[in-house]
Amino acid sequence: MKKIISLVVLLSSINLFGQQEIYELKVYELFQSSSIKNFNAYFEDHYIPALSDKGIQNIGVFSEVSEDLPRKIYVFVPYANMEEYQKVTSDLSSDAELQQASSALNPLDKPMFNRYQTSLYIAFDGMPKMIKPDNKNRFYELRTYESHSEDAYRRKVNMFNEGELDLFAELDFGSVFFGDKIAGDRMPCLTYMLSFESLEERNENWDKFRVHPTWTKLKNDPAYKNSCCSSITRAFLTPMPYSQL
Repeated sequence: MKKIISLVVLLSSINLFGQQEIYELKVYELFQSSSIKNFNAYFEDHYIPALSDKGIQNIGVFSEVSEDLPRKIYVFVPYANMEEYQKVTSDLSSDAELQQASSALNPLDKPMFNRYQTSLYIAFDGMPKMIKPDNKNRFYELRTYESHSEDAYRRKVNMFNEGELDLFAELDFGSVFFGDKIAGDRMPCLTYMLSFESLEERNENWDKFRVHPTWTKLKNDPAYKNSCCSSITRAFLTPMPYSQL
């Protein structure tokens, strides 16, 4: 009987995992001499069309608002589930046309980027699918929270699922995605993206958040004590003209 119950639990877990989207986030670090023209040509004319042909939508390509060096470009790709991620990435790796374009636009003597970091996420239970913002909300904030322990991390994720996500919706934060990192550096950590009309609106919303009674109640709840965070990083992003987000 125990074996049957265990099998049912396992199958239920696999099914639930399949209901949550998988997100791939790549951060490209460019040389000062990198050809942004070639970079954009590769993603606009080849990479995004190749993904679109396989049914992938809402692909985001963003540059940082900051002019800090090295320059960085962020590429966000949502997948329906892990099976789709594995199939599509496998297909892309053997796509001769895409590989030819990569070679032509990224020559050894003038590469279009230095290196990239890639991270993989599973969507939060409380927001299992991303939300595409409307055309007004084109100023993005990408936030990553690192935790000092697995326990603290799990409790912080619970805090989002059990209250913060609803508060973000109430305050019109323009939530795009919330992801639990399952592969990448600096784990355990989570990453999420918000969209606003402007930096001014973003600042106004966060000011409202900090004094909201719901947030006061959540942060004082013993269940979430010391759950956040050993490090918080953020980036302000704007989409490339060809970005689907």
